[in-house]
Amino acid sequence: MKGMLATLLCLLFCLTSTASALAAQDYEWTADDYIWTMRSKRVNGVPIGDAIEDAFANVEWSVTTDGTDVYGVCEGGVPGDDFFLLVRFTSEFSFEFVACQRNGREQENPSQLTLEALQAYAQSHRCAACAGLGYTDACMNCAGSGFAFGKQCLACGGSGRYFCKACRGFGVMTNDYTRACPFCDGTGTSGTCPTCGGSLYVLQSGMLLLCPDCTGSGVTTCSVCSPGGIALGYLANS
Repeated sequence: MKGMLATLLCLLFCLTSTASALAAQDYEWTADDYIWTMRSKRVNGVPIGDAIEDAFANVEWSVTTDGTDVYGVCEGGVPGDDFFLLVRFTSEFSFEFVACQRNGREQENPSQLTLEALQAYAQSHRCAACAGLGYTDACMNCAGSGFAFGKQCLACGGSGRYFCKACRGFGVMTNDYTRACPFCDGTGTSGTCPTCGGSLYVLQSGMLLLCPDCTGSGVTTCSVCSPGGIALGYLANS
């Protein structure tokens, strides 16, 4: 009797579920997206875009292709103090430095100009609220250990400290490049859970149990912005 009731309940959940496939994962990364990747990439908390635009005037960003390769171009400055930077994208969210010119002269290390700009920005934009540490005080719930009651501290996420709200934990004052994930339209999900069909439950050994694959959410989380199983719906590229 219990097994039959569980079966009927499972069928009822499946029939009444309205979860549908959400935004597709086949979104094609655009030129603006690649520029976002290049500008938002953080090194020691500092976005490359912030550092270069602070160091040089008239900075322009663009994207070009050569066959299947996608390249990012950053150039600007003024006569006598100009630069040209070329990177090759290895994925939607990563790239490698290919070439760099400073005042028309090829630089031996293509990343040197960027590294110098990052260092200068970090020194001149240090967060005053936390003295550049990125955090303010030790977590009172776990006394700075990161663990409370034998588990990871929920108050600080296991860091043992409170992130500085002024600089968002980076230790430097920067722009926020966080954006809605275009692969899932900011929902954090990619469609109905294939295991439970969106019903939230599965039938195992005559018992109705919470779906182990979606943990009762009824959906599959976006593999791009929410690979950890928690639907985020945004991209930070930090």
